[in-house]
Amino acid sequence: MAKKKANVRKHSAKAGLPPGALVLVGNHRDERVTIELIDYSEDKIDETEVIDVEFLEESLRTATVSWVNINGIHNTDAIAAIGKVYGIHNLVLEDILNTDHRPKVEPYEDYVFFTMKMMWYNEEDELEREQISIVFGKPYVLCFQERKGDIFDPIRERIREDSGLVRKKGTDYLVYRLIDSVVDNYFIIIERIEEKVEDLETAITTDSDDDFTRDIQYLKREIISLKRALLPLREAVSGLEKGVSELIDPENEKYFRDVYDHLIQIADNLENNREVLVGLMDMQMANMSNRMNQVMKVLTVIATIFIPLTFIAGIYGMNFDNMPELHFKYGYFVVWAVMLAVFVAMLFFFRRKKWF
Repeated sequence: MAKKKANVRKHSAKAGLPPGALVLVGNHRDERVTIELIDYSEDKIDETEVIDVEFLEESLRTATVSWVNINGIHNTDAIAAIGKVYGIHNLVLEDILNTDHRPKVEPYEDYVFFTMKMMWYNEEDELEREQISIVFGKPYVLCFQERKGDIFDPIRERIREDSGLVRKKGTDYLVYRLIDSVVDNYFIIIERIEEKVEDLETAITTDSDDDFTRDIQYLKREIISLKRALLPLREAVSGLEKGVSELIDPENEKYFRDVYDHLIQIADNLENNREVLVGLMDMQMANMSNRMNQVMKVLTVIATIFIPLTFIAGIYGMNFDNMPELHFKYGYFVVWAVMLAVFVAMLFFFRRKKWF
């Protein structure tokens, strides 16, 4: 049954428009864009669902850290209004609305723009991805997501319970925790891929008659999708680690360095699994070749056995008058005996040669 095509806007929708034009590139959704605000300091925390974007202006006048989570980017008017409150350049808003954008970091005078891909396996064991765009300044962190639901609940709980360093540090540390959560989730995906590769290796080794080419190609596509999200993310985190902006406390650069090390480890694991898949594909091709050789061997043996039998039948099928065997009383039975003897002798010979 064919799947219904999603309502997706492509890059062609922006053709001919000026730079900074706010057009969604990605899935268009009908649900309402929701805004969640967590305002915290060492002493207090307030959580609010923002109805009016203008309410966010008050958070800019406080000394607390404001974590603004925007669920849904399909409403370009709402995104434009948020950008106006925080003074975000239209080129940045354009990148936020482009869900196919590669991960990167861009420092501006008063804020830093960072974008990455959050990936996970759904209930059908299919790899899904979502773009996470982060804009952070001195008192605020804006987190733009394509839809409601993420992997940041443990961070929210730490903020509520005043556990760890989140409430004691600034916006750059919160950004580190968000990025670290996404990267940690990559490890879960890598573990799942490794399990699939191991299962596939066992299946190919124990059951060489089945065709696993499709499964191998599917896993290779998943690895390619991960690498497309991972490699530019490594470059972006490297920029944060090197302090691309004064908004990043030099004391916190070591945390971004730790995330960078994790990304290198994930990249190495991906490369190892890719090499294993290449080996499995070679093994699959070898199994297919062996199966073909077995079939050809059987056909060759059958054809070879019937060559002398066909020769004998051809000789005595010519019906010349001067062939003495044609008038021999037991000629028919003798020919059959000779043909059976040749058949058995050739079977015995091939069996001794271990050709089958």
